[in-house]
Amino acid sequence: MLAIELMEGLQRTVRTAVDGLTNEQIYQQPSPDTNSIAWLAWHLSRWKDRFGALAFGEAHVWVSQGWADKFGMDGMRNGQGDTLEQVATFRPERTLLFDYVEAAHEATIKRIGRLSPGKLQEEYPYLSAGSQRKVWQVLSGTLSDFGQHAGQIAYLRGLITGYGWRGF
Repeated sequence: MLAIELMEGLQRTVRTAVDGLTNEQIYQQPSPDTNSIAWLAWHLSRWKDRFGALAFGEAHVWVSQGWADKFGMDGMRNGQGDTLEQVATFRPERTLLFDYVEAAHEATIKRIGRLSPGKLQEEYPYLSAGSQRKVWQVLSGTLSDFGQHAGQIAYLRGLITGYGWRGF
């Protein structure tokens, strides 16, 4: 399925972009009002997790596998609407962060693999209360969002390391 191939390719971009970076580099913000690589990786993972869970009426892995508790964060927090202070203070332990990134990705791939043509046409609870979109529309938006954030992570790597981004 095309969506799985896109997700897998974007995940490889994220993995490659963070490979070899120090903790200081993944938490670095180029300016006080920008996101760090760590925050972006977490946010895009929460968004993918949210999509798949709601599409199938399942709990987010963030909650069902205890990640929210491990991070010491609210089970519904996904980064949307985070304040500048929340972004700046987001510094979970690196292994914890990237273990969640992988767990959310794995769950998302499994869920997308279960999407049938009929399921793609079902209505999906979207962002605002009472707002509905078809599952295929939300999947498309999730892929677009993931692509943007994966690109931001790769860009930040280049910004932080200079010419070093060319290695991937």
